[in-house]
Amino acid sequence: MPASNDVEKMICRMLDMSDEKLLAEMERSFRLSDERHQQINDTLEEMMLEVDRLISRIDEIEDESLEDEDE
Repeated sequence: MPASNDVEKMICRMLDMSDEKLLAEMERSFRLSDERHQQINDTLEEMMLEVDRLISRIDEIEDESLEDEDE
């Protein structure tokens, strides 16, 4: 997240832009935001799959342990 000084500079720069440049800057910003969102979403999905895999493995180990105790 940018520092407040950086945000202030960016806002001042955007206020000085023409409408066309401002629109292009906003489109670029939205595109970058969408890309970051997709990366975060992909990473979360991978993490959830890994957590599911680990939970399954823990269940397998617990089942094996119970079987060993029964024997």
